[in-house]
Amino acid sequence: MKDKILHFLSEDKHRWWTVTVIPGLYAIVYLYLKNYTVVNSWQQLLSFIACFIVVPSVLFLGVDFFFKKKFPTKRPQLYWSYFLINFSIIFSLSIYLGWRWKALLLFAFIAIGSSYFIAKHYKKLVLLLSFMLLIASSQLLYYLVTKVYNSDKWIKEMPFETVVFKERPNVYVIQPDGFVGKRAADNPLYNLKLDEFYNTLSDLGFQFNHDFRSNYPTTLASNSTLFTAQHHYLNYGDIGNELINARDIILGDNPVIKTFKKNGYQTNLILEHSYLMLNYPEVAYDRNNFSYADLSPLLPNYFLGKNYQNYFENMVSNTGSEPQFFFVEILHPGHISFSKDRENAIEFETQRYQQEVNSISKKLIDMIRFIEKKDPKAIIMLVADHGGFVGYTHTGAAYSNPENDIDLKQSVFNALFAVKAPVEFETHHEKIHSSIGVFPALFDYLSGEDIKTQLQLDNSSYLLIDNNSDKELYQYFDNNGNSVSQKMSKDSVSN
Repeated sequence: MKDKILHFLSEDKHRWWTVTVIPGLYAIVYLYLKNYTVVNSWQQLLSFIACFIVVPSVLFLGVDFFFKKKFPTKRPQLYWSYFLINFSIIFSLSIYLGWRWKALLLFAFIAIGSSYFIAKHYKKLVLLLSFMLLIASSQLLYYLVTKVYNSDKWIKEMPFETVVFKERPNVYVIQPDGFVGKRAADNPLYNLKLDEFYNTLSDLGFQFNHDFRSNYPTTLASNSTLFTAQHHYLNYGDIGNELINARDIILGDNPVIKTFKKNGYQTNLILEHSYLMLNYPEVAYDRNNFSYADLSPLLPNYFLGKNYQNYFENMVSNTGSEPQFFFVEILHPGHISFSKDRENAIEFETQRYQQEVNSISKKLIDMIRFIEKKDPKAIIMLVADHGGFVGYTHTGAAYSNPENDIDLKQSVFNALFAVKAPVEFETHHEKIHSSIGVFPALFDYLSGEDIKTQLQLDNSSYLLIDNNSDKELYQYFDNNGNSVSQKMSKDSVSN
């Protein structure tokens, strides 16, 4: 091995793939290690291979052919410059999922300038990157085998999946992302003035649970529990704060969608943005306002800004004779920023959140009035996925240390929950304390049976705390809604 390495470094032969294929492979492996949950589709992998390997290789082969004919003695400078420039571009995409043009241009000038002095050493950089590629590839393989392979084994068949509905009203579940519940909205952190919003909903026949909580602090984790009526416990931190295959679970053939379809429902999906579609999940809904063609073929584009209200009204106005289930996800008001660099961050984020809540409140009322006009006998549920994180300087601060302040904990987990349904639903409504119980209670009502699913539910709320490189699962609210700050393990949860 040593002799082969020395021979590679000393020979005059130049190999095109050393400055194109190796950097491209390393960038792809790094991208999957750091952003697996948003790029784990075959469509995206093919795009990365094309962008990070095929295109750079074709361009370089053309330039290298020209240098062979015109400037054969300058090929080391070409290989040095191309290696550094190509790698800086594709690796920056892997890190930032976007362009950093000023820095890249500056680095390109440095690479070209330095090639006149140290270009003959480019093979040492290739060798170093090759060793880094071997290490990163072994890490990715370990991650896939130990973390990803069994990541969805927590989903079990639920008792409600076999029930037959006696009532088949149209069901609308509207999810305003990060819309905090009234319990937190009234505390000093938020100081939201939502009396008009709640009074209007009450006049329209809505009932509320102001103590309603999400079971997890993020959209993907919370909705994975909502649509399975099961806990994943974020795999106890083995995979970080994101849940592997969460988008496939939420939009795919999950227990909730299966139950609706088995009972003859047509299922409809309305998304404002592409957040739930980033990794090209297989969508089980019968109709939706997104297609794969809307998605970015390379870098994930979170905010496409669909006119969800128009799509929603068109879908509602053009349904078949089957009963209908609608899931509408709106990425507003959202939560506070990820960035912690802003001065007066808490004050700024609070004001921004207040503005977002006031804006989306009006749109929600408009959607509900439209449903009332078109479908007066429908069941309508407003189910937020989590709170707004107001009171923290940035969302990451909520995961840095265990929290005992009840207002801050409610800021993360207390979420909007309101239901318009026949009076007979009231006893089932009373059973809903967190996201995990929404659909089991609904299916109990529609089937006219006590399915006993509620007895199996854990209404606790969980999040992961960063402990250096480790993630530790904490329970913030127990099954009865009591505030706790208890570190959990697999054994403690199962007990």
